[in-house]
Amino acid sequence: MASPATTLPERITIGDLDFAVRESSARRTVGITVDRDGSLLLHAPTGCDPDVLSRWARGKRMWVYRKLADKDLLLAPPVRKEFVSGEGFDYLGRHYRLLLTDDTSGEVKLARGRLRMPRTVAEAGGGAEALILWYRRRALAWLPQRIRPWTERMGLRPDGLDVRDLGYRWGSLGKNSRLNVHWATMQLPLSLLDYVIVHEIAHIDEPRHTPAFWSTVERAMPDYEHRKARLARAGARLWLG
Repeated sequence: MASPATTLPERITIGDLDFAVRESSARRTVGITVDRDGSLLLHAPTGCDPDVLSRWARGKRMWVYRKLADKDLLLAPPVRKEFVSGEGFDYLGRHYRLLLTDDTSGEVKLARGRLRMPRTVAEAGGGAEALILWYRRRALAWLPQRIRPWTERMGLRPDGLDVRDLGYRWGSLGKNSRLNVHWATMQLPLSLLDYVIVHEIAHIDEPRHTPAFWSTVERAMPDYEHRKARLARAGARLWLG
């Protein structure tokens, strides 16, 4: 007689650690993700025994605590911006001041060293949306040429590009190897944006963060660990809308 199907709980709490549980038929092993906001996610294959999953997670507590300690910088209060002349915004690692103008186009522009936003847009409360749209458009026009040399070096090619809000993730690889990039990465210095690109391209060959995955990243970018650490610190200072 077949055993009854095992139902995993939506959350598992171990001491002071609270894990959301995600079950997937595509997985063969269990795993933990410590997200950029400090939230914890347990990945489990379909039919995994809840007690086995809990015991495994309990054995990983010290690893989780170390990861959470590494993310202290990322748990800082979110960066706030005002849409007034003189406010500063980053673009590809350089700092630009905002200038409100009498332009009636409704669009943000980068001209003569200033980010120029129509005063009517800012005063109507649409400053954040207009600037995010500007970052997205810049990314869609600029990123393909930046991605191309990395795909040639790594011998891996994503099938398309999308730029959008990914929450606390800088990038992801979607269905059919479509590369997703957070619009906020356009604020990063080029060396850190390159790390995001290489990281996601490497997922084309290996979906999970296995030793083979990190070997692929290292072959393309030998100093990736240094860039990864810098990205963690830079991320705490980025405006996320």
